[in-house]
Parts: sequence; structure tokens; C-alpha cells
Amino acid sequence: MPQPGVHAVLALAARKPFLKRRWFALGMVFGAMIPDADGYAQAFGVLVQKLDAHTAEALYHRTLTHSFFFAAALLVIFWLISVLRRDQRWLTFGLGLSTGVAVLHIFVDIFLWFDGVGLFWPLWSVNLWSWFTMPEWLSKLLQAGNYWAFLWYFSYLASLARQSGKDAEYLPNFRRWMYLQGGLAVILTVLAFVLPSSSFNTPNGVLFLFVAFPNVLWVTWRMRETIEGK
Repeated sequence: MPQPGVHAVLALAARKPFLKRRWFALGMVFGAMIPDADGYAQAFGVLVQKLDAHTAEALYHRTLTHSFFFAAALLVIFWLISVLRRDQRWLTFGLGLSTGVAVLHIFVDIFLWFDGVGLFWPLWSVNLWSWFTMPEWLSKLLQAGNYWAFLWYFSYLASLARQSGKDAEYLPNFRRWMYLQGGLAVILTVLAFVLPSSSFNTPNGVLFLFVAFPNVLWVTWRMRETIEGK
């Protein structure tokens, strides 16, 4: 199912037709992942507002950042940046970003995730999976799958870097981040089998939001020449 790393893999696979438009592919990869940054709002709900995990998820996850309004707002913001900086690349980046959000994240989530998506949140959401109740064991394994998906994305990036000759000086450091994601994948998969959800959610949330996800965003930026390369 589409963890943010899977969305990123789809963006890498779809980037070739857009390589002549500098920064479009880079924006598309970021846009494919960034809607899941609503996990920080979900964590705020749990830690600060003292909501239970299910209420926080219903309130914050797959709502604003998974809406077409969000994709449109990003496009407007980067259009304004391009005007202020007099640099067309920022508009191109915004176009890629909004495309990644709308097509490679929102659209995929509607069909391939067991939950509703706030397509025009807060006015209207769609849920093709309302008939399905996810068992606890599957929920935990899908969350552990986030780290395996990031490892897959990193492996794809490394392969592209070797093929293109881009970012060659960064590859030794990049491998360390790959080992980190692989180690987290193994650890969280084991925890998914041995811990109940009440005990699993906290270490998973901390490692995802403060280690794995920001690491992936940084590496994506650092490997931008590979992503943009032909």
C-alpha cells in the first residue's frame, strides 16, 4: 500500500517526460511525499491536545494536506515566489509539487489505501474503503512498511545516481542513510509483531516523524541532481 516512500518511487518512475523542465521532477518527488507531513499535526493532537490516536488521525490525517485545495495553494505560493525572485524555476518547482500532491499522492491514496481522503476537505471527502475494517496486525505492518518503502526509494535513487554519474561524491554518505532506513525497517517490523498497538505507536511515531521522514526529505534535496539528471 502507498507509504510515502512508495509515492516517491512512483514519482521517480514518472519523471522522465519532464526532465527538460528544470525542477519539475524534483518538485514532483517532494509533492508525492509531502502530504504525509500531516503526521506532525496528528502528533500535536496526541501530545498537546491529549486526543486518543484514532481521534487525532481522523481529525488531522488525510485531510487538509490530502486535498486539491492544498495542491492549488502550493502552486499559488510558488508562483508568488517566482514573481518575487524573478526566477521561473520556482514556478516550475511549484507545478511539479502540486502535480505530485494531486496525482501521485492524493489520487493513489484514494484507490490504494484503506481509509478516506479529504479530496475537497473540509467540504467533501471520499472513502472507497468504508466497508473495510483494518485489523490491528495489518495496521502495524503497514506502518513498519514505511521504512521498507523508504529503503526501496533510496535504492532506486542510488541506482539512478550510478547510471547518471550524478552525486557521485555523496554516495558514500548516502549508503549510511540507506543502512539507517534498513535498520529501522527491521526494528519496526520486529516491534510490529511483538508489541500491541498501544506500545508500538509511540516508538513508531517518534522514529518516523523525527528520524526517517525528515531524513528522506533531506536526502531528496541533496540528490536533486540525480533526480533532475537525464
